[in-house]
Amino acid sequence: MKKIAYFSPLNPIRSGISDYSEDLLPELAKTYEIEVYVENGFQPQNTQLSEKCVIRNYAEFSRRFAEKQYSAILYHMGNNYSAHQKIYEFILKYPGIVVLHDYSLHHFFAAKTLEKGDLQAYRDEMLYCHGQEALNEVNRFLSGEIPPIWEGDSISFPLNLRILDHSTGIIVHSNFAKNLLQKQASYVPINVVPIPAPYISKFEDLEIEKENARVELGIDQNDFVISALGYANPTKRIDKIIEAVALIKAKRSISNLKFYIVGEISPNYPIKELIKKYKVTDEVVCTGYVDLKVFDKYIAASDICINLRYPTQGENSASLLKIMGHGKPVITTNIGSFKEFPDNLVFKVGFGASEVNEIIEAILKIIGMDRKGLSSEILDFVMQFNSMNVCAEKYISTLNLLTLQQCNIMLGLNSYLSKFITEVSQKEYYMVSEMLIEKTIGTVSRVFRK
Repeated sequence: MKKIAYFSPLNPIRSGISDYSEDLLPELAKTYEIEVYVENGFQPQNTQLSEKCVIRNYAEFSRRFAEKQYSAILYHMGNNYSAHQKIYEFILKYPGIVVLHDYSLHHFFAAKTLEKGDLQAYRDEMLYCHGQEALNEVNRFLSGEIPPIWEGDSISFPLNLRILDHSTGIIVHSNFAKNLLQKQASYVPINVVPIPAPYISKFEDLEIEKENARVELGIDQNDFVISALGYANPTKRIDKIIEAVALIKAKRSISNLKFYIVGEISPNYPIKELIKKYKVTDEVVCTGYVDLKVFDKYIAASDICINLRYPTQGENSASLLKIMGHGKPVITTNIGSFKEFPDNLVFKVGFGASEVNEIIEAILKIIGMDRKGLSSEILDFVMQFNSMNVCAEKYISTLNLLTLQQCNIMLGLNSYLSKFITEVSQKEYYMVSEMLIEKTIGTVSRVFRK
């Protein structure tokens, strides 16, 4: 059985990627011997993982890598700096296959540089990834002409090139992300593995699951329940949903309407103030953070779920597949990877001036449909394209193709140039700084890519 080194955040680190890995690992462990690497001294919350995989500390990796223990290294990379800081360092030192959960990593690098007061490191990363145009944007941001780049235009400046240059291959979860990456780095092998639905209901069980969930959560069986699930920040457009709920209430379009905001709310997102402003305190319920089991109960208890996202970081939504796995109709933003889901199963709204009205129209459209038939079609789709078995098989086929062999031609170039930096900087008669050498080589690399 082939052995894989696996790097990912795990619970209790609060991250969708932690949940994702804990669902995926048992499936991959059926085919591979997996050694999961974690921060020294870290104890995974899920004690069952150690029954399927070997848990090792970061300090053990270099020796085992040198001993050629692994047929592949699999890294999971996302935008959360605290959760992925060490993983990023390993990617640069030990190239492997990177699962890029967010196309844009601008938030990661903003936290890595600007939040630590290192403006020059931010400039250097922008220059490396995007050239002079990016430095011009940095200057505009610093002069107050534009908002922070990671808030307004991170898709144009995703700051992911260093990872692309140091990966043997990339796995993404959508063709949207794959197409963007291929324009940046056609020299990197890129495969699409869809987000899995970790649980898929049986159609005949939907009604009893809904009834039982409502009993456990104290939700009236006669309420019409709309839910938005996951960490609530401005990109999730919860304020627009609250406004839509207020208009539905005013027009009395839906009886016994309840809107549940399930999950932690960002401290800078004035949701409770908005609830009071729009006078929907009886209709809107904020649950706060809930664990995964309760999270799933709220999905099961819902009639419709709403999963909006704007602006996008090119990310994918694990919660969307959880929702679909319960056969629930879901409303999303017509953007990025969400566009790839069939319009007759996932209902799309815009993010412009008509957003609130479009949300209302989508809710009323779903109410007027044969919702049992719709749920059946949603479950069939998820079973065909997003089951854990399907996703695990695609991982296996990708890992068989992208081994530790250097499929990415930039790895060879980077190795050669690194040796060049070392040799040149050690010769005293070269009166040039290492930083200048690296910037010159960065320019050569960009020309090479083109």
